[in-house]
Amino acid sequence: MPYEIVPLTLSYYEAEKGYMTYMTNYGQSIIRPFVVWFIRGASRNIIVDSGIEAQDYVAYHPSFKDLKVNHLQTFDQALASVGITPEQVDIVVQTHLHFDHCRNLKRCVNAEVLVQKAEYDFAMDPAPFAGIYRPALWEGADLRLIEGEYEIEPGLTLLPVPGHAAGGQAVLVETKSGTVAIAGMCTCQDNFYPQAGHPMVGDDHTLLPGILLNARDAYESMIRLRSRADRILALHDPDIIKQKVIS
Repeated sequence: MPYEIVPLTLSYYEAEKGYMTYMTNYGQSIIRPFVVWFIRGASRNIIVDSGIEAQDYVAYHPSFKDLKVNHLQTFDQALASVGITPEQVDIVVQTHLHFDHCRNLKRCVNAEVLVQKAEYDFAMDPAPFAGIYRPALWEGADLRLIEGEYEIEPGLTLLPVPGHAAGGQAVLVETKSGTVAIAGMCTCQDNFYPQAGHPMVGDDHTLLPGILLNARDAYESMIRLRSRADRILALHDPDIIKQKVIS
């Protein structure tokens, strides 16, 4: 049976578009949503990323206190909309361990957490990126460290996409309309489907994310995603807020 993807947006704020689009679009704004993705049709209750609520975002760092982060729903309300509670989540796929993607991870007390070993290793010693990694958000969770490509269930596959983060991973989901990828990189749709003539578009019609650990790795990961998926869902695209079900 093909799967469906249900994006559950917890919060959003208006941000610099340049955070998403490498070296360009500064001074332009973009809505940046924070999303939990529910996989419907699996044999277990699976979510991709555990997201962050508005109140937790502004409390993360003192410099965030004046950000206007808009509340849409709590983590509990989001899961209730698909008929489950945090305690009923069986698997959490963490695309990466930046704070805005894993804030609610430890709420899923019975879940196995799938994270790339490369991401975990980096997150435990992130050096100049320490501000966006906080080990307290995953310490004590039931982590399963994945190395490379991994099939969760038939038609539901983890694909390494390093570059934005050391061990980012996308999720390839077989749906009625083909293979849909939850990107695993902090991007908007412009990164994968840029406007013609954009000055920073690469040879394969991709536009690098604005936040990078390794630009070459990110570029190759984006090309890999384009070769493996019929459709790519960017993690922070404004239109995700409007989408109910992707099938």
